[in-house]
Amino acid sequence: MTSRPSYKQRLAKKAERQRDYRRRIKKENRPSRNDIAATVFHFMVTETVRAKNWKQFNIIMDKVANRLVDRGFDREATEKAINVLVDKYEDGWDFQRRLPPEDA
Repeated sequence: MTSRPSYKQRLAKKAERQRDYRRRIKKENRPSRNDIAATVFHFMVTETVRAKNWKQFNIIMDKVANRLVDRGFDREATEKAINVLVDKYEDGWDFQRRLPPEDA
């Protein structure tokens, strides 16, 4: 009967799988879920500013805040975080974009 790998061995193997995954994603130049989420949020805010459709935006952000609270986040902190980002985007701030590889 073979013994089970130690906790440290399992963690090391998990870390190596994660490094391989990150290398593969970087090589494929594939956006992460965070890249997509940030881009969608930026698009929503900038389009809302352009179209001046704050009523619909606020309805959506209330639903987003509710889901974040359901996941255990503090409501006041959640609303503040959303408002800080919206204020920055309204003032023309742009999120940090990943630049394409130099050889592309």
